[in-house]
Amino acid sequence: MVTFQGPFQLGSILLLLFTANGIFEPLEVALNRIWNCPRNRSYFKNQLVSLALIFACGGLVMMSTTLTALDNEYLGKSTGWSPGLVRFLNVAVFKLAALPLSVVMLLLIYWVLPNCKVSAREVFPGAIVVGLLLEGLKFINLLTWPYLRAKLAPEYGPFFYAATIVLWGFVASMVILAGAEWTARRSSSSATSIRSST
Repeated sequence: MVTFQGPFQLGSILLLLFTANGIFEPLEVALNRIWNCPRNRSYFKNQLVSLALIFACGGLVMMSTTLTALDNEYLGKSTGWSPGLVRFLNVAVFKLAALPLSVVMLLLIYWVLPNCKVSAREVFPGAIVVGLLLEGLKFINLLTWPYLRAKLAPEYGPFFYAATIVLWGFVASMVILAGAEWTARRSSSSATSIRSST
């Protein structure tokens, strides 16, 4: 794939990392409001935290993809199984690995991004629920893709892929924020009940 795309472009990678940082600044502001954090990070600190999250989440995705590819190669060469069976097992392993990776990425975002102390134990249930919902959204996307394509292609022309990404990105971000809100309310109500019982 690299040879097809041309030589490695360091400038393009750096630009991609810098622009990807932009998603975490509004998300930090939203999570700070949800968790009642007194103030937001400075722009520079937000960029550093965002870059660390991009490398952590990107590393998890790359690790999953690499393990799946190695598993595919290993199964094909060492077992002599048919390519169809190897392909099926490869997809099954990739799908099974997607949920725990989504949960770990959401846990990192919910735990690290707010500018106040949030317990990993508090956000873990929300990360699991939101991870399951996001995996469900993937299947909904696959089921609705022909209808979305038929609806968006005439309206957006060659930009219907971008419109679809924006649409599903919006839905996913609302699910992520709803999960954070649910987690914060759940944590607040459990803390209130503990205080009232003592």
